[in-house]
Amino acid sequence: MLLILYIFIFNFIIIQGAILRLPSITVKEQSSIGSSVSDISRIYSNRSQKLRYTFLSETSLHNSYFIIDSLTGKISIKRMIDREELCRTNTCNCERCILNLEIVASTDTVDILSLEVLIENINDHDPTFPVSTFTIRISENTDIGYMASFPSAIDLDYGQGQSSNYLEYKLVSIEMNDKDLNETFQIIDLHTENQLGLKLLKKLDREIRNLYRMKIIVYDSSDEYQQRTGILLLNVQVLDSNDNIPKFEHDQYHIKLRENTQIGTEILRVQAIDNDDGLNSLINYTIVVNNRSTTRQQLLPFSINISTGIIYVEKLLDYEIETNYRFSIRAQDNGPESVSVYCQIKIDILDINDVAPEIDFILPDNDEWKIDIKNNIFYINEELKLYTRLFHISVSDKDSVNDKVQLNLLSYTNLFQLIEQYTDLYSLQIIGRLDAEKQNEYKLIFEAKDQPYPANGPSMSTQKYLKIILLDINDNYPIIEKLQNPLSVIENNPIGIKLGQFQSYDLDLSINNSLLTYTLISSNDSQCCLLDSTNGILYANRTYDYEKQTIYYLTLRVNDNGEPSLHSLMDFQLYINNSNDNSPIFKQKNFTFQIFEDVPIHTYIGQLNATDLDSGIYGIVRYELLYTQLYNEPEYIEISTITGELRTKALLDYETYPVHKFHVIAKDSDGHSDKALVIIHVLDINDNAPQIDFPTSVNNLVYISSSMLNQNYSETILITRIIAIDHDYGQNGNLSYKIDDGNMFNYFRIHEINGTILAQSDNLPFGYHRLRIRVTDHGWPSLSTLTYLNIKVGEHINKKHFQLVKAEQRLLSENKTIKNNNNLTKEMLFVVIISSILTLIFSISMGILITLLCKRKRFHISKTMDLLSDDDKLLTVGTTTTNGTDTNNKTNTLVSKKIVSTHDRQ
Repeated sequence: MLLILYIFIFNFIIIQGAILRLPSITVKEQSSIGSSVSDISRIYSNRSQKLRYTFLSETSLHNSYFIIDSLTGKISIKRMIDREELCRTNTCNCERCILNLEIVASTDTVDILSLEVLIENINDHDPTFPVSTFTIRISENTDIGYMASFPSAIDLDYGQGQSSNYLEYKLVSIEMNDKDLNETFQIIDLHTENQLGLKLLKKLDREIRNLYRMKIIVYDSSDEYQQRTGILLLNVQVLDSNDNIPKFEHDQYHIKLRENTQIGTEILRVQAIDNDDGLNSLINYTIVVNNRSTTRQQLLPFSINISTGIIYVEKLLDYEIETNYRFSIRAQDNGPESVSVYCQIKIDILDINDVAPEIDFILPDNDEWKIDIKNNIFYINEELKLYTRLFHISVSDKDSVNDKVQLNLLSYTNLFQLIEQYTDLYSLQIIGRLDAEKQNEYKLIFEAKDQPYPANGPSMSTQKYLKIILLDINDNYPIIEKLQNPLSVIENNPIGIKLGQFQSYDLDLSINNSLLTYTLISSNDSQCCLLDSTNGILYANRTYDYEKQTIYYLTLRVNDNGEPSLHSLMDFQLYINNSNDNSPIFKQKNFTFQIFEDVPIHTYIGQLNATDLDSGIYGIVRYELLYTQLYNEPEYIEISTITGELRTKALLDYETYPVHKFHVIAKDSDGHSDKALVIIHVLDINDNAPQIDFPTSVNNLVYISSSMLNQNYSETILITRIIAIDHDYGQNGNLSYKIDDGNMFNYFRIHEINGTILAQSDNLPFGYHRLRIRVTDHGWPSLSTLTYLNIKVGEHINKKHFQLVKAEQRLLSENKTIKNNNNLTKEMLFVVIISSILTLIFSISMGILITLLCKRKRFHISKTMDLLSDDDKLLTVGTTTTNGTDTNNKTNTLVSKKIVSTHDRQ
């Protein structure tokens, strides 16, 4: 079935792609396992770059010596190549040992690549004789030309100059000046497998010389630099004559033995016959070792009975050590001139399942990964990624009856996994995260188990371990432990005192990766402290002053010594603790504040701020007023002992105390103090209406006589001045004057600033004139006061024209103020309108009357003026004051009048 499948695959491949013969390569035997021998991707080109390479047959004996990387096509040696073993087992031709590799290169199509690997022999074996000393006994009557035999040398190397056919022998005398040796004997090649001949060149004479001692030196190459040699000590004893030699029944014997044959088992009997009588016919049998793998007789696992020629098993046989044995049996009679004869013995060892499988680790020859072959230790970097293939494991079984060995991983299967590449080749890959800090050493146990043979027999197993040690990489940042308590120091400290110590560690395992170095960096002052770079102890590098700086903001940097170096940072603060070494200090020695008068009690005036550079209870400042009897500050001003805020304690009056002056003391808990002068200026507000001193309610009449008008040559005449004052300060006390009413025809004019009143001198009519004067201050809001001025012009004024109705008397009130913007009620407005109309009618009538009187009696003016009496004075005038600060905008008006009777004088 397998043959049919193989033929099908082969035919399919032939159809899909051609068989390509690649240039042959040469590999020296004994090359190290894992070494690269060829790279298919370099010598085979294909348009596709994604080829997959495999051996055509996994069970091919030739392929079993190599492994191929399926992706790169790199071919490496899988197991040790021994050219001599390949030749011995007929795996390759001994003259030209070639291993044929058939490789499948597959993409969408499949190509078969044929690669010949020529195994180059190296001269790695010395030619050796089966014995170190050999003795030939020759009778003295032996004829010239007699050929005695002795064992030839064996060289396990093959190839020109190294097989037994190319060995060169040289006869060398042991004794000095033995010129007779080369004249007596000559080495002859008998062209047999394991015998050389010693030819007698001249007659022997035992009485002259009974022993010849010589060395047979064998050379395996003519190149003196690669030449290896072997030596046989050959002794030739000259005997008395013995004319018959023993003769074996067979020249060669060939038997087969199972490797489990018990010790002492009789396996073969050889027999030689000597026709002589007596001692000359008594034959002794001895084993002469002539085996390629066994160079000393005592290593041969067989023995022979010296008398009977029966061969026994003397030691345990092992097919895996030696599959066959070849040696000679020497038969020699006991005569004085004994001659030895030889027969060849060939024993083949039959294999049984008695050897456990073998496990070989094929570790990469990469410099990055260290290998300790002696202790089975494999070093890898902990940073290797998942599914990285680490190395190959080859399993083999020396038992020829076993062709299938199963390999299993018994430990750490959660981290590592075996991948079967071929029948007897596995790879180990990583399937879990490796962390040297958690575990840096893994003892992997592999078990190889063969198939039982026979089927009901036991199976053999082998366990082998490989220790994987993770090489630490610098993959962990230093860890800085938090400070248990904040770092602090009392000011005025000595330089060099210990402030604290930082503790940190690194989880990396290697010394370099975990070796830490401390450095200090600062955003404001890097020289304030001194840090020991090795142990992390922090020292004071200066004497600290709390008043200059209370906190130092610092950053600790911890570097490891890995490559590349990793570091961690930690911010921390150094607190400077205060001591009571400072007094409170006012920011300034004089404080000046301003506040309006009449503000409510407890109104905020300002705040005094004294600072004490000390902290805690030492920095608490208390404030006290320090006053004298010259001022009444305690009655008007109070201060907060905690905050230093100044507030009013009573109503302030600019007109009473425009300035308050006193001292404030700031004290700390120990009595340290400072003093500052406080000056508070009370700002005036417009809280006083103008006060009119003239005209008043009892003095409000001025006279203009006719003579004054006649004697005045200017257009105007100064008749009087309004006298008023305002107790407010500044703009609030500045006054403006205005004729508010009674000047319909502009006969009069008032100076806005000084209040002087001028009258026209040319056309001023005689009679009574009543002006309403408004005096207004410049405050905000402004306040004003009204007053009335009565002016009498000329003589014979009818007093009745000045009588007012009672309603008008109720509208006027003495010494009352009204606001500029007050609103009259409907009733009051009606009264005012009626009064205005009556006043207008009265004024017109008076004007007409005065005009007529002036024309008729102008010449009587001077006389008439003298006749006027004081009884004609208008005694009463109403004064109204308006308060601009009335917030309710209500109008309170009280007008009162006195009606004064006058006597008409004609």
